[in-house]
This record gives sequence, structure tokens and C-alpha cells, in this order.
Amino acid sequence: MEKETKLKQMTLNYHLPAELLTEILSRLPVKTLLLCTSVSKSWYSLIASPFFITTHQLNNRNNPAPLLLLRYHGKMYDHSLRYCSLHYDIDTFEEFVELDLPHITKENRYIRIAGTCNGLVCLYDLNEYIVALWNPSLKKSIILPKPCAVRKSCDFYHIGFGIDPISNDYKIVRLANTYLILDGVLELLTLLEVELFELSTSSWRNINVGDYPYVISPGNNQPVLFNGVVHWAGYNQKYKVGSGFHPFIVSFDMRNDTLGVVMAPPCAQNSQDWCACIILFGESLSIFHRDVDHSCCLWVMKEYGVGSSWMKQFTIDLGKRSVGRPLCCSKNGDILLEKRNWDYLGRDLVSYDPKTKLIKNFEIHVPASLYLDTYEYKESLVLTKSLNDLWRKENVVACQGTPVLPREDDEVNKKN
Repeated sequence: MEKETKLKQMTLNYHLPAELLTEILSRLPVKTLLLCTSVSKSWYSLIASPFFITTHQLNNRNNPAPLLLLRYHGKMYDHSLRYCSLHYDIDTFEEFVELDLPHITKENRYIRIAGTCNGLVCLYDLNEYIVALWNPSLKKSIILPKPCAVRKSCDFYHIGFGIDPISNDYKIVRLANTYLILDGVLELLTLLEVELFELSTSSWRNINVGDYPYVISPGNNQPVLFNGVVHWAGYNQKYKVGSGFHPFIVSFDMRNDTLGVVMAPPCAQNSQDWCACIILFGESLSIFHRDVDHSCCLWVMKEYGVGSSWMKQFTIDLGKRSVGRPLCCSKNGDILLEKRNWDYLGRDLVSYDPKTKLIKNFEIHVPASLYLDTYEYKESLVLTKSLNDLWRKENVVACQGTPVLPREDDEVNKKN
């Protein structure tokens, strides 16, 4: 209340030009801007405008992005989200906040995250085919319409989230798959259908993929958004090499709504040794591949889309009694890993410096029943017209302590 009173006194005593006010306010953090919306009706209108939201994003694009650290349940067939925290200092992991997940289903038991983009987090339920968008900064989420075609015969499906950099339209792609296992061996993967949700139309539509032979690998396969294209580790189901399928990278281009494929690095021989994690290393699409000796090799695609440009950067060896699962790369080039030790049941969060080859332990221990995932997250006030319209409907889900952006006709904004 004291902060709001001071802000109101400021706006009563000083009348700044709109351009200057925009320049000043657009450099403030989201938490402060939420307080500013209560100062006056004109301030609310300014901060809620698409122009201001875009300006705020541009002015803060070079600020360090917090890391969204997720903890998933590790049991077979149950990869549901249990905890979620936002870390502001990934050098020490000391400054963080625990986030309250929105309840998009009755039990919230099988919730997963498909990705983050411009301050929005895409959530989905593994069993009930529910997809939602969540803005942790505003502590608010919306449940989207259900996909048109929900096949009960679908064994698993993958979801990708991103934005079309040309139209600035947020999109969600859903790929439904099925597979056949004979004598414990994966024999056939089939892509059943592909659907696309566009925020501009607030509806799903089918994507005709024709005879597309590539499928996404089952299991924990985190999508990576790069230059408007979503990527997953996958295979060519019609091309077998030895005892496994030929590995590729499945892609979906948000710009033209088409499925594509990217060549995998030379380390990928067949699906039996294709244990890969796609990440971004600097400004390049990269893959961590785990070798049979449990060491991890980082391969970087120097020229996007050119298979011959894959280059091996370095190898991480955590020792014979440990195995590391790469999570992400920090801005300074360190690699964040989930380290599993065979000596005890559990995992540790560690970082690896490729230059010094030193390993730093953050003293963050994860029980054996959980595993970690990470996403880079940038706080924002993203409120496109379509999203704003959806937020005004009945499918809004509020979280605890909701500091939502108030509506223009709220009583708090009727003051001058």
C-alpha cells in the first residue's frame, strides 16, 4: 500500500509526456509494473497496451533470464510435475521463489511443461488432453479448447510451444503417436495425427503431413525452440540400421506450419545408442550424446540445417560411478547437469566448466523418485488481444496470491 500511495503522489505531481513515461516504465520489472497499473486509469491503459508490452520486452531482452527449474516424478508412466521454482542466480542457486502451479485439472496429477516463450509457459495434462497457458509473473493461466481429434488409441503424444516470428502469433503443435513392441523390442513407430492451435483464432486445426516417416522418441524428450522452429530427438520409422531405427531430429516450423527433419550428428548410429538431449549452446542448436562409458559429448551445429556442420565441442566425464544428464547451458558457457551417483539413491544438481573441466556442486539433492528439467524463462506482461480475450472468459484459472493485471473497468482503476 505504501508503494501504491507514493506512485499515486508521483502521477498527481508530475505530468510526463507519454513517450518519456513509456521509456521509464518499460525498463521496470513486472512486479513493479503490476503496482503501477493501480496508479490511474491512464497508467493502466498504457501498461496494458500492445505497444508498451512489446517495448518492455525489447528493453529487457538483454537482461539475464531466470531459470525455471522443474522437478518431475520419476516413476514409469508417471512423468508428472511435482515442484516448480524460478531461480534468479544460476551461479549459486541461492535466490529463487517457489511457484504455485495452477490447477488445470481436478487432481493436477499428470501435468507437464511443453515450453516457454516470452513469459508464457505451456502446460499440458498427459491423460486428459488438456492444454493451458500460464504466466507465472501475473500468476494467471487459461485452459485452451481441447484438441479436435482425441484418439484413445494414441500411446503417447508430444507438444511444442512457440511463436511465429513473422506474424507474432503464439502456436501450440500436438503430435500423436503410437508404437508396437515385440519381445521387448521397439518395432514400429507411427505418427497418427498433427494438430495446431493458433492463439489468433483460438482454435485447433489438423495439419496434413502426408507420408511423413519420422517420429519423436517416446519418454522424456524435451522440445527445444530455436528461431521459430521446435525440435525433438526422433527416428525414421521406415529406415532400420542394425537393431534400431535411424536417428534424426524432428522439427516443426512455426512460420509455415510444416514438419521437417534435421540430420543428427555422426555420433548417432542407430536408436540403440541414440541417447541424446537437444539444447541450445550459445546461438547454436546442439546435442548432448551419452556414450556407452557414461561420458557426455556435446555436438554443435555450426550452420543450422546443414548436417555436415556438426562439430564435437568437448566431452564431460563424471567418473565411472556417476552419470550425467545435461539440462542446459548458462550464458557463461557452463553446463548444468543432473548428476546421478550409483553409490546412493538420488541425484545432484551440478555445473561443469568446459574450459577448466571443474565440477561445481550446488548442494541441491533430488530424491530418486524425482528428476529435473529446466527452461529459460523471461518475465513479461505478454497480453496479445487473443490472449486477453481468452483471459476474460470462464476458463481462467487463478493461482494463490494473484497479482493479475486488473481489467480496465475494475473499480481500482476508476480513480483519476
